[in-house]
Amino acid sequence: MAHRRHQIVTLDEHRDASGHHVSLRGRLDVHSVPDLRMVLHRIVDDGTDDLLLDLAECEIGDATGFGVIVECLRRARRGSRAFCIVDADDRTHRLLRRARMSHVVGHVDPAHAAVAPAAG
Repeated sequence: MAHRRHQIVTLDEHRDASGHHVSLRGRLDVHSVPDLRMVLHRIVDDGTDDLLLDLAECEIGDATGFGVIVECLRRARRGSRAFCIVDADDRTHRLLRRARMSHVVGHVDPAHAAVAPAAG
C-alpha cells in the first residue's frame, strides 16, 4: 500500500484597512488540520476587524479540511466578527455552494479597501 506524503499547510497573515488577511497554502485534510485549527481559533478569537480568508493556494482535501473553514465562520459569527473568503479555487466554490455557504465568498476591492459580496 502506497502512502501519500503529507503536505504542510502554511499560514500568512497581515492587517490593513480592509481587515485581517489570512492566506492558507497547502492541503487541508485530517492530517494537517489539528495544528492549524488552534492557530485559526486564536486568530478568530483575538481580533475584532473583518477576517478575510484567502484560499487561492489551498486545497480542501476532505471533510475535515472543509470543516475547519466552517468552524472559522461559526466562531467569527459568535464573536460578531465579519468573515469572508476572498479567493478560492473552483472546487472550493462548488463545495461552498453545496453547503449553502456561498454568501461568505466575496472579493476585496483594493481601490476602496473594502470587502464586496460576490456577484451571483
